[in-house]
Amino acid sequence: MTSLSMTGTTLILHVEPDAAREVAEQLSPHLSKVSHRSVSDTTSLAAALREQPWDAVFYDQHGPGIEERGTHESSTPYSFLDSMPGMACQIRLDKQGTLHFPYVSEGCFDLFGITPLALQQQSLMSFLHPDDVDSFRQSMLLSAQHATPWNWEGRIILYPKARARIPDKTTSHPTKQPQDGCQVAGYQPLPERDRTNASLRELQDNEIKWVNLRAKHHKTNSDDIHWQGFIVNITQNKQAEIEIKLSRERLRELSAHIETIKEEERTRIAREIHDEIGVLLTALKMDLAWLTHRLPSDNSALLEKTHGMAQLLDTAGRAANDLVHSLRPGSLDCFGLVATIEIEAREFTKRTGTPCKIIKSGDHLDISNEQSITLFRVFQETLNNIMKHAAATHVRVQILKGEAATVCPNCIELIVSDDGCGFDESARNKPRSFGLRGIQERIGQLGGKVKISSKPGKGTKISVRLPLTSGS
Repeated sequence: MTSLSMTGTTLILHVEPDAAREVAEQLSPHLSKVSHRSVSDTTSLAAALREQPWDAVFYDQHGPGIEERGTHESSTPYSFLDSMPGMACQIRLDKQGTLHFPYVSEGCFDLFGITPLALQQQSLMSFLHPDDVDSFRQSMLLSAQHATPWNWEGRIILYPKARARIPDKTTSHPTKQPQDGCQVAGYQPLPERDRTNASLRELQDNEIKWVNLRAKHHKTNSDDIHWQGFIVNITQNKQAEIEIKLSRERLRELSAHIETIKEEERTRIAREIHDEIGVLLTALKMDLAWLTHRLPSDNSALLEKTHGMAQLLDTAGRAANDLVHSLRPGSLDCFGLVATIEIEAREFTKRTGTPCKIIKSGDHLDISNEQSITLFRVFQETLNNIMKHAAATHVRVQILKGEAATVCPNCIELIVSDDGCGFDESARNKPRSFGLRGIQERIGQLGGKVKISSKPGKGTKISVRLPLTSGS
């Protein structure tokens, strides 16, 4: 390396590349005060000379064989950071709460669209998205107070060069004082109305990037707080994450819409079965009774045939009623959720012989129709799973609301537990295990929570919690 001293007296300390690590560690506080630029052509040289008067110029004189080995040694202490993705930086927070950047790598231009010197002269706060300023400050103060790594994720706004926000002492507004007393240089808010209108116009016209700041707290002998770390562009990853989140929300909305359409269709079919088929079966039974009374009493064959037809009509009527109940139980609209669950529990006991104990906070729960049908469908699915898989001898059902709820007084809870065979986590995650997933999806659509507890040989407990809506 050869050094050329420019005007004035300049002191230069040259550290060999193979120096001991202890030497570099002792020099690191001093190196943070060094500003440097890498110059590779006449254009970048002219730009560097316009930025500021440099104290020294270093250039490499490579020995023979370096090009043959495919290596390039740089004399700049931080030159290896320039080739790394993102922007390496040293950050200092002084006692007045002002942020400084003693060192910024060349990755600054790719990230912010300005030179490292421009970022050092300008405040990072001027690039932050208005909605992310508070989270930036809170994460900074948390790291500073507890000497922990600083990890922040948020958005920056890149302004066109003609409109880049450079601090102007003649037009700046007073710096906002946070509640904790810490101020951040460069954050100079306009009045609320002007700031809102300006932000809306700027956000529409300028590029927004998502960045992740990760810096390690660095202890020094001064009272200032120091960090060393990287700011990395995570826009693509964040956009993919946002797209996935939006896709899930759309799928949830579509699923909720499908469930609504299904319930409406079930109600329509149940009403048609009750009104049309039920009336026809009743009329047939009346006609059959009229015909039976007019048959000769000594014709046993005809009487036996009509008796068999009456039995078939009774069977068809019960099947129609069962179908109507499974589609949309009329008791749900007439008597409410609690009575419908009690009826369903009695039918379950008739079919399986398994006793079902019900604990309730009241005979009437004032909840929305959507919550009623959702909880009833969850109860149906739970009993269906118990009948198919649990081999239980006892079932316990709790339906609680308000102060009687076990977890949240502003919620309604449905808890179904059995003493059956239970299952492990792998059984719950089977590819075609849609029963429990359906429960979680339906409850999630209403902003509720589902907790499933089960162990092999120790039964299963399914707890469902829905928030009470304003119309409840």
